[in-house]
Amino acid sequence: MQPLKHPTRTVALRRSFPVLAGLIASGLLLTGCAAPSDDSTVAADSAPTIDTLKADATLAAALPADLRDAGVVRVASGVSFPPMEFFDTDGTTVVGFDADLGAALGQVLDVDFSFENVNFDGIVGGIAAGRYDLSLTGILDTAARQVEVDFVDYLQSGVSILVTSGNAVEINGPDDLCGHSASVEKGATGDLTIDSLQAVCAEAGKPAIEKLPFPDQASAVQAVSSGRADASVALDVTLAYTVQTSDGAFELAGDPFNTLPVGIVIPKDNPELRDAVQGALLNVIESGVYDQILVKWGLEKQALTGAPINSGVE
Repeated sequence: MQPLKHPTRTVALRRSFPVLAGLIASGLLLTGCAAPSDDSTVAADSAPTIDTLKADATLAAALPADLRDAGVVRVASGVSFPPMEFFDTDGTTVVGFDADLGAALGQVLDVDFSFENVNFDGIVGGIAAGRYDLSLTGILDTAARQVEVDFVDYLQSGVSILVTSGNAVEINGPDDLCGHSASVEKGATGDLTIDSLQAVCAEAGKPAIEKLPFPDQASAVQAVSSGRADASVALDVTLAYTVQTSDGAFELAGDPFNTLPVGIVIPKDNPELRDAVQGALLNVIESGVYDQILVKWGLEKQALTGAPINSGVE
């Protein structure tokens, strides 16, 4: 077995934020395992080996001709969302679950998956406009998003709430966010979740949530660390990782809620690409490499097999 190689990627480093930079400096953010599974932590020097896959000629031939000819799939990704994707210590290499999955898909399809760092709120629109071929960045598959794009689903995830350790703000679930400030990544799941919770607060006669949107997840976490926000709302996969790599600075408030599938985002008008990616994902799952990547990043509890298309219903 050989380690899974990442394709070459040209990505611009976002400005660093104190929490994320501090974790990188201490080595805590790059353990290669993190996550929602309490029993799945793996030290960096003992991270599981990931098999290298052979190209599947039939699936590779099913790719749109322009991608076959280019040999590159342009991947839009918000590279500040560990353990799904984040920058390695060199400041340019993208690592994480999605990076490993993209490399495996590229091996099967005989192309490179080239990750481009994009603000989350511009990803779905960029895909629909053809600026990127697809997106791998932990986006929930929802009925509303299916109007613009298609999803090939590969994980399942819920929404979690991050607070500082000790939970002095006494937030224990979504209903407790009313009257508090909550940081979110602009346009991401947390942002949309807060919007839906505002009606719940109003119906209960409680004050509205003060939503604080930021361009990336690292900034949203920093807002909680600095005291600017009482809590941060995002997918459980990233907030559980943040807790486990924060040296006790944060905790999760309550259990995850609103569980939905996470999908690879593909233009609505490109079923050829969608079907080729679905076939490649099934190949990765059946080969056992999908399970290897799950274990590496501690996401076994988020596993979703079958590679369904547009299975999100909310």
